[in-house]
Formats: sequence, structure tokens, C-alpha cells
Amino acid sequence: MKIYRRKHFPYAPRPFIALFLLLSSILAFSAKAQFPPAPGTGPGLPETVEAIENARVTTRILYITAHPDDESAAVLTYLARSLHADVALLSLTRGEGGQNDLGPEQAPQLGLIRSQELLAATRGYGVKLFFTRAKDFGYSKTPEETEKVWGDEVLQDMVEVIRSFRPTVVINGWGGIHTGHGHHQATGLLTPKAVQLAADPNFKVRGSSPAQEETAAWGDRRPVLLLDIDRGEKPQGYPLPLDDVSPLYGKSWREIGLDAFANHHTQGITGFLNSPFLRRPITLKREDGGGFDPASLNEPLGPLDEDFEVGNKGIDPLMRSVDASLVAARDAALRLDYKTSADSLIAAGKKLDQIPLPALSSQTPPPVQSLAGSIRRKREKINAALVLVAGLRIDAIADRSELVPGETFTVRVDPHHRDGIKTESRKISLALPQDWNIVKEEPEPNGAIRFTISVPQDLRFPQNASEWPIWSPRIAGDGQNLPSPALLAEPQPLGIATQDVTFNGYSFSAISPVTSIRATSARADRIPPRVVPAFTIAVEPDQVIDVLAKTVSRKPFEVLLRIHSYATEPGKVTVGLNAPRLWKVTAPVTLSFAGVGDQFARFQVSPPPNLAAGNYKISAHANTAVDPASGAKDDKFMLSLEPLPTMPTLLWAEPARCVVHAFSINVPQNLRVGYITAESEPIPDALRMLGIQVDLLDAQALAFRDLSKFDAIVVGVRAYELRPDLPGANQRLLDYASNGGTLLVQYQRDFAWDRSSFAPYPALISPPAPSARDGASSTPRPLPRITDEKSPVKFLKPNDSLLNRPNKIAQSDFKGWVQERGLYFWTQFDPKYTPLLAMNDPGEPEQNGAIVYAHYGKGFYVYSGIAFFRQLPEGVPGAYRLFVNLLSASRPRLEQPSTRTSLPRRRIEHHR
Repeated sequence: MKIYRRKHFPYAPRPFIALFLLLSSILAFSAKAQFPPAPGTGPGLPETVEAIENARVTTRILYITAHPDDESAAVLTYLARSLHADVALLSLTRGEGGQNDLGPEQAPQLGLIRSQELLAATRGYGVKLFFTRAKDFGYSKTPEETEKVWGDEVLQDMVEVIRSFRPTVVINGWGGIHTGHGHHQATGLLTPKAVQLAADPNFKVRGSSPAQEETAAWGDRRPVLLLDIDRGEKPQGYPLPLDDVSPLYGKSWREIGLDAFANHHTQGITGFLNSPFLRRPITLKREDGGGFDPASLNEPLGPLDEDFEVGNKGIDPLMRSVDASLVAARDAALRLDYKTSADSLIAAGKKLDQIPLPALSSQTPPPVQSLAGSIRRKREKINAALVLVAGLRIDAIADRSELVPGETFTVRVDPHHRDGIKTESRKISLALPQDWNIVKEEPEPNGAIRFTISVPQDLRFPQNASEWPIWSPRIAGDGQNLPSPALLAEPQPLGIATQDVTFNGYSFSAISPVTSIRATSARADRIPPRVVPAFTIAVEPDQVIDVLAKTVSRKPFEVLLRIHSYATEPGKVTVGLNAPRLWKVTAPVTLSFAGVGDQFARFQVSPPPNLAAGNYKISAHANTAVDPASGAKDDKFMLSLEPLPTMPTLLWAEPARCVVHAFSINVPQNLRVGYITAESEPIPDALRMLGIQVDLLDAQALAFRDLSKFDAIVVGVRAYELRPDLPGANQRLLDYASNGGTLLVQYQRDFAWDRSSFAPYPALISPPAPSARDGASSTPRPLPRITDEKSPVKFLKPNDSLLNRPNKIAQSDFKGWVQERGLYFWTQFDPKYTPLLAMNDPGEPEQNGAIVYAHYGKGFYVYSGIAFFRQLPEGVPGAYRLFVNLLSASRPRLEQPSTRTSLPRRRIEHHR
């Protein structure tokens, strides 16, 4: 998958930043890094009281939904922070098929960003987070299509999460929903299936054994309560008191949740926080239609093992005593009497230690295994509360963020605790991945220790670049109770510092992931160290278009490489390019590094004279220069690691290469385009690769610039929604078209478009509701879009100039498209408009609003819902030809198009 932008090379070295900033959400005290701590995620009094109350509740709730931002923030916050249940959110996808309000990232890059946004939101809700491997392939109209694309592995993943988290309640976020997005419908259908399969001992999760508690059947003895959530206008079921005010935070649970929900920045959520939909009452109801007891959402301590003693509503005397100690701890904490609170928590922990438990093995009877798990969970909750009450904190800070195989780094571990609470602390230990060695331990003042650690030279990186976002060397013996890495929100930490602590005879371990501090002139971030190759390569340009023409000879073009050394030791690398057969490239060069830094190399690439249409990959490589006498093997590096523009604290991994798209296209000479963008779209850069001059138009340009200099002005996707200056400038744009220009408007969303009259003649995106006389439902029809990228295309006006000049558009131009044909087509428009294309998804009527235009004064007004923003970055030739035709609508008919070969050499800036 390409990065949907061109890279920019600065003339001074710039630091690379670690791939992930936030540590594992599974750990009780993850570092707060990329996002400011949300309410409820710090070590203050509210969080301390919540931790104590959480130890008094045994309910575990798993909320399942389809995408990031689908979740009910208010419900999750209420369940976790008001009822104090253990709550986890399972999002089947990472949202990579959505849109991006902030920057150019699409597809997997967007999924990486949205995963981090959801992780930040869930910390505000107070819940854990899991994913599956389900692909967000864009809008789907049916659950059947969705399940076909997702395959069986999604159910496998759902079962694995259920058996790992072991919920007593599952909330089906899309239960009973049979209209709308196919992903939503499929999620609602798959959730009860996953609950059923998780309870089936004969259903095996990949790589599991019956002896493993985390993969053993769950729900077979104690049935999981399956609930549907109703967010309709008139919800049915048990209403949740979401607008009650928290006594600790002074806000309602809904407000606290929406504060965290605002982390979905790429989806423009902040513009919808006042939506009536987010303020509606919400209810829960049993999916089987049975009676629902709200007490099941926060069951208190009762039997010794509530999971095995099904139906036992009594309270074991020992558990009653434990609960009394927890109540005393809470009351003392509220008085800020932390010593008394700690003593009460210690008393509760010691009571649990009175329960005799044998060493567990594969031969341990199920009742004993279940009891051991139940007691372990209760003890972990008490220990988590004790850490907060005692003010325990272990700062484990690495001296570097990027770690290179074969080198050493240091970690300084510094323990802290609240004054007035006496502890007996043992030596600090550091858990590391297999074959990572501690070569030195140096004591420092106040009990701190500095560890020097060696990273093994033969560490192997993922072969597939797509595995990088979830890859991390796993700590030996860690994570037995976690799902597979692909199902976690982020990679597990590379190191965990542990200190055994004793309070008044009660012992437990305080832990902290190893982090590092990355500071710039503008900000400081706490980020997890990341293992990286010694050398990485950035390629400029990463895409080139070679316009095929019989009368033009092939011209060479330049490829610039920036080689970054993460290695701290001096070294040499030989850098070169690998090109397809018959292509010519200049010879490799050798570069010397004194340590961390950047070096540049420039190469000339010559295509063969008789270049055929197609896509050609030119790969970059860097080989370490090793003395043959040493017997060591050369290391070869072929990876690019680049910061994402929208979230530069994340690195995106892909092969280091330039892709040449060779195809025929006619481009009018000296074509000049003004572009109004709101999302850092990739289309301006794509047009520049054709040699088209593209000027980005800001608010000042729209208000005062002479627009007549442009052959066409393009309104970018969703610009009327996201550019507040655009509606006020709309009349200037219409005047520009009336005076002879071409105004091309790309897809807009219905709620932003239909309420205003931006087009010269009436036009709507929302389809009309079925008339009552037809006996049809008054429910609005689905918004017009074609999700099948292979949908047949009918030419309604095959002789129209927009389909014939400067490029003759044929059926072959609609081959090789990705994800979808288009979205937000016009459905109702004035007869003055001319529709050019008709298309439909399988089993649906044709839609003719994909490209619609009108002669307006001396010029043209064009609306297009075609997904050019997806097709052009992928080098789809037909999409380029069609887009150039639309841009050329106002050009004189007799003008000869340019046939020169276009090989962009300019560096293209990011406009964010």
C-alpha cells in the first residue's frame, strides 16, 4: 500500500519518531503519551476511589461494535465509571475504510491513526480495547457482502477475545439492526454467533489447547447475558441514567464520555457533539426478549467464585469481610487518609490470601482452575487500588526511542511512593524479550537503578511491511492471558520494570512499562521504545507517471534517496536501485555515517524506449559494507519508515520504492487548475505528476484573487462542510463559471449540501422518500453510492464532449478501480443538467448522478461523486483520463493536447 502523498526532503536532518506512543491498554498503568490524559486516567482521588469500587464488583462487560466512533461513549463511561464493572470494547475493524478530516492518510494508514484515537477515547471511558482482523473495505450495503469479505477469521478473533476477557455480559452494539451499513448489520449478526461458539468446547481457537485458561470455552457453565442497545428515537428496554452527575467529576456520565469521544478527530466528531442523536435516551434489553435485571451490570462480591457457583446469590463470609475492608478503604480515601485506606486494602488482600490454592497444571480440576482465576482477578484489583492509594510509581525511562539490533541502550528505573506510607521494597527487576541481555546494573541515588541492555544482533524484523503496526518482540512469559497481537490496540512494551513491595506483611508486585521521552521545541511525548533497522530509506518521488506517446522519446528521471541511520556507531552502506529488466539506473554509491543522521544519494533512471503500459516498481536498497575477512554477512535494508503527516508520532512502514505508472493520456497544454481542499487531498499532487499547474486556493484567494486565470477550479471532497469560507465565496465561483471557466465540484455530504443552494440550478443528494400512496415505508432511502468497484458503467451520452476530449473514454477506463465507484451522487436535479454515466450495485436500480454537468453562461458547472480521491493515488489510468476531461471542459475544441512525457521532479509540499 502506497503512502498517499509525495515525500518532502528537508535540507537538515529530521528525527524519526517511534511508531507507537501509547503503551498496552491491557497493563493497569499505561503511560499517557500521545494524547493529554483524559478525565479519569490519572492517579488522582477520583481514579483512586474508582479503583477501590471496581474491586467490589465482579461483572465483566464486553461491548461489540463495527468501527471506531460507532461506540456509545455515554454507555461505556456509565458502565465503567458509575457501575465500576470491568468493561472492554471490541471494535471489529480499525476504520481504515473511512474518511480523514485532518490529512491525506487513507486505507491502512488511516486505520493506524483511528486505532490510536479510539485508544485515547477508551482511556477516557475507563475501558479496555480490542480489535479483530476484519477489513474496513468502505461502505457495504449488505451483511452478506461484509461476511464474504471478512471471512471466518473474524469469528475466530471474536471468540478469542471473548475467551480471553471472559465477560459475564456482552452488549451487541448493532443487535437487531437490519438496515444501513453492511458492517453494522454483520456485526449484529456475528455477535450472538461468537458468544455461542465461545461457549462450545469443541470450537478451537487457533494455537490453543484446552489447558490454557485464556482459550478455554467460556459461557458453557455460566451463560453469557447477551444484551442489545437501543439508541432509537423511542428506545425500548431498561433506560440507563446517563445524565446523572458523577459525585467525583461533577459532570454527567454522558458529558464525561463525550469529552473522550472527541478524540475521534479524523472523523470530525467535534462538529457533531451537540447532535440530538448523541443526547438521546439509551436503553438495554435482552436479545432473547427475556426479563432484564439491571443488577446484572454490577454484581457485588458474593461467592468465592461467582463464575463457577452459578446461581449462588449468597455472600460468602470471607467475601463479606473483604467488601467491608474495601468500603473502609474507600471512605478513608475520601477523607484523604491514605494510610488508613492502604491498611484497609491490605486487610482485604490478606483475607484473599487465606484461601488455599494448589499449584495449577493441566491436571488441575476445572473447579479449582476457575477458583484460582477468580481469586487472582480480585487480588489484582485490590493491588491496583493499593498502588494508587500508596502513590506507587515506577518511572522506567529508556535513553533512546529507537533501538537497533546489535547495540546497547540504558533504562533508568526510579521508584516512588507517597510520604507517610512505609514500604519494604525489594530489588527492581526488568523483564525483556528473549535473548535481550542486561549487561550492567548501576545503583543511583534514592533507590534508582540504571540498566544497560544489549539488543541481539540477529533480531528478525517482519517480512511484510503490513505487520509493522502490530509487531514487537514479545517479553518471555508475558501476555499468556492476552489475545493474539493482531487483536490488541498496539504492540506490547519492549520491557517491563517490576518491584516486589511489602506493606505490613502483604506482598505484591508493582509494574511499569519501559518508555522514553521525545522532546522537540514544541512538545514532549512519552513514547514506547521501538526496535528499528539500522538504516531506512525514503524515496523521492515515490510515484511517477510516464505518459506514453509514440512521437516522444523516453526521458530519464531522477530518484533521490534519503538514507537515515539509527545506528549510533560509525558505518558504511552501499546504496542503489533495482529496476525492471531493460531499465537503466546509475551505479550504486557508498555512504559513510558517523552515527545517527541522514545522507542523500541521487540516481538517474532511464525507461526502455518501447515502454509498455503498466506499473513498474523501482526498489531501493542499502547494504552494509562488511569486511569479507571478518566472515560476517552483509545486511540488506529495503524499508521506508516515515512519520504520518496527521500524527507524526506514528511511523508508517512500507517497501522503499518508486512506482512508475505508464499509460497514455492527453493533457491540454498549460492547463492551470485552482483547487479548494479541506482534507489535504492527494488529488493536487496527482495532477502535478501530469505536469498540470495546481494552485491551492485559501480563503484570501477565494475572496480576492483573479480566478479567470484558471482553466478549471476544483472544489475538493466535503469542502462545503469543512471550509467555513467556501459558502461565502460560492457566488464568486458561480460567476467564474458563468464567465467561461469550469467549476468541478467533487462529492459533498448530503446534510451540508441539501440545506443550501450551492449549484446554479436545483440539485439534491438525498433521495426522495417513497410516496405514501405506494404503500411504502416513509423511512428515507439509503444515500446514493456505488460500493462495488467493478460495477458496470453505462454511457448515457457516449458522444458528449466530456467523454471524448481530450481523451476518448471507453469501458476499459473503468477497470482496475479500488474500493468503490463513488459516493454521494446526486439523485434529484434540474433538467438543465446532463447526466453522463449510469451504474448500480448488484440487485439495485441504476443511478445516474455520478457525473452531472450543465452549461452555465459561457462555462461549465460539473458535479462528480466519482471516488477520484481513491483512484488517482493508485495510478488508475482511466480515472486520470476522465478527470482531465472534466478539467478541460472549457478548453477550445481545436487546441492540440500536450503529448510530452511528464516525469515530475519537483518536491511536493504537504498542505495541512
